[in-house]
This record gives sequence, structure tokens and C-alpha cells, in this order.
Amino acid sequence: MKRARTFLTAFTATAVLALLAIAGCGTAAGTSADNAFAGYKWQVVTITHDGKQTPIPERYDVYLNFARNGQFGANEPVNFHGGTYRTTSDGFTMGPMSSTAAGYAGHDPVTLLAVGAISAFNPGVSAAATVSGNRLAVTVDGYQLSCRRDGTVTSS
Repeated sequence: MKRARTFLTAFTATAVLALLAIAGCGTAAGTSADNAFAGYKWQVVTITHDGKQTPIPERYDVYLNFARNGQFGANEPVNFHGGTYRTTSDGFTMGPMSSTAAGYAGHDPVTLLAVGAISAFNPGVSAAATVSGNRLAVTVDGYQLSCRRDGTVTSS
């Protein structure tokens, strides 16, 4: 009887530890796979809209920034947009957002395109995201942003 009780106790402890290990591995794998874009600043190199792909020169400083803590930042030539995001199975969904409020009365087509694309990241909006090496493709509200990881690591 004592032998059966010892076996049962050891079996139960082993099963519990195995389940905890499996649950921990699942969480870690899900985190790294779901948000491969998190923790980096991504320079927008092209924006495609209405069937037209437009290169975005670096001097326009258009980028997306995904902190690992869920903070999101996006810059376009006129304003900075900030808020939160959460990852989804195919990308991310925006949380509350805010923006600086500078006006723009110019007609530069790259500036206008970038402003439109970055302004598409609104609260509740979902974006599809795919990472391949140092490239990120984001599709949101009719815009496709092709980005290059710029090497900046976001600490928080």
C-alpha cells in the first residue's frame, strides 16, 4: 500500500510539472511567433494605396515602432501618433491613440500619402502584419506599408 501511495504521489508531481512545462512553452512560443515585429523600430520604405506603390525616402522619417510592453508609435512627416496595440493571430489591433496636431497645407504627394497611411491606425482597427527577416509588411484600411527594421531596439 505504501508503495502504491509513493508511486501515485510521484506520478502526480511529474504530471503537474509536465503540464506546467508544456503551458510555459506554449506561452513563450506564442509570444515570439505572434509579435515578431515587437521591440523594433520599422522604417517605412514603400506605401501601396489604390494600386500604386510609392517609395518613401528616409528624409520623410516615416516609421512604426512597437514596444514589447504594448506601446505603439508611428511617425509621418507632419505628426507623431502614439498609443497601444495588442497582437492578434495575424497582426495587431490598435488600442487608444493620440496624435500631435500640426497642420499641413502643402501638396507634396509623399507627405499626403504618409499622413493618410499612418492616420489609418485608429482605435479598434486591426492590421495584418507579416515579418520576413528584417522586413515587415502591414496592411491597414486599404494601405500596405512595406518596412525595413532599422536596427533600433525598443527597450520597453
